[in-house]
Amino acid sequence: MAFQTCYANERPGATRSIMVSATVSRLIFFGGRYLSLLFVASLLGQLAAGFLLAVAVVEFFRIVFDYGLENGVLARFHQRAAEDAKRFAAAKGRFRLLAILIGQLVTSAAIAAFCLKFDMPMTIPLVASLQFACLMGFGYLQAHLQTDYAGGMAALVRPLILAALAQSVLLLLVALGMAPLWIGAILFEVAALLACGFVVRRFRRRTAPLSGMKDGVPSGSGFSGIGAVFRRIAPLGNVSLLSVAYGRVDALVVSWVAGGALLTQYLLFQRLASAPLMFFSTVASVNIARLSGEHLGRERSDRSVSRYRKRAYLAAAASGLGFAGIGLWIAPFFQLKDVNLTLLGLQGVVLTLQVANGFHAALLIAFHESAHLWEVARNNTVLASVLMPLGAWQLGAVGVALAICMVEFFCAAQHVRLFRLRTC
Repeated sequence: MAFQTCYANERPGATRSIMVSATVSRLIFFGGRYLSLLFVASLLGQLAAGFLLAVAVVEFFRIVFDYGLENGVLARFHQRAAEDAKRFAAAKGRFRLLAILIGQLVTSAAIAAFCLKFDMPMTIPLVASLQFACLMGFGYLQAHLQTDYAGGMAALVRPLILAALAQSVLLLLVALGMAPLWIGAILFEVAALLACGFVVRRFRRRTAPLSGMKDGVPSGSGFSGIGAVFRRIAPLGNVSLLSVAYGRVDALVVSWVAGGALLTQYLLFQRLASAPLMFFSTVASVNIARLSGEHLGRERSDRSVSRYRKRAYLAAAASGLGFAGIGLWIAPFFQLKDVNLTLLGLQGVVLTLQVANGFHAALLIAFHESAHLWEVARNNTVLASVLMPLGAWQLGAVGVALAICMVEFFCAAQHVRLFRLRTC
């Protein structure tokens, strides 16, 4: 298999290099994309709300229609030796294509409905909907680069930098009125997708194809095997759906029970916390492929997991402490004169636990424990549905933050229990 060809002789230094390049390439993509979106929104002026709403819809449906397949590829579900894994390898591309086709229709229809309801021009929002297909394609291809081809992510860094530079030049031309704005709203995503596809094609020519593949093309015909792919990734897909709901409902609850400066503080600090969450979720995801490698010996695997968990806890603690300090520092810039220190402290603890639990979840995916990960997410949802309304009723915004903090503690306790059971 290609995995064995690329990674059988992998050294710790080489592993570290692969991880660093994977992290850098993903951060270039996500960082370049969000800076580009902010610049386009600034140029739109009063129409920025419609564009940002379209982007939010795109990102929501991207998580929904991905349905855990990207993490499944990172966990190397497609590289097992069993015959059902070969069928999975042959059908996963068709599953992705079907998800892109259906998702693009749903995303475009939803954005068009919002534009009609709020009487907004459709041009830029509908162009933004094309980002859906680009994000789906890029995520799938970069996951294969990370797992199937040693050095693939390192080779992707330079094309992504070139794509970011090209986008910067284009946005400068747009600002000067020398290029249409709708091109600036989509060029970076298209360029990144083409760059990733080019690198994958180049590596595929040099490396033996995966099991179940012939000359880089999935064996079989039609859309057979999609059901098997769906069943295998269902635990990851269900977890992702719950995560989407869980990550957004707290802000809605706070908006019902609080207003003014307290609501502003909650939303502002929640946005502030999203930066370390995005960074460390990227770091955690690039570790999935390494930790799930079946070529690792037991002793080496145990050492890798131990180092991984220690660094995860250090990152989580640093995130919480840094969040609290930066929150107090930037509050005056947003005219927050009376910062609720209790709420700030709870949000810092929540961030610490969310970072740690993100690393825990990536480790469970690497261990092929997706079913247990789904159980953890289900238990968290049940507890949150009880504690969040109760906290909002008794303590308002502080109660919502306290409820989320308790749920994250419960989540961490479940992870620790699973690790102990696995060790025993």
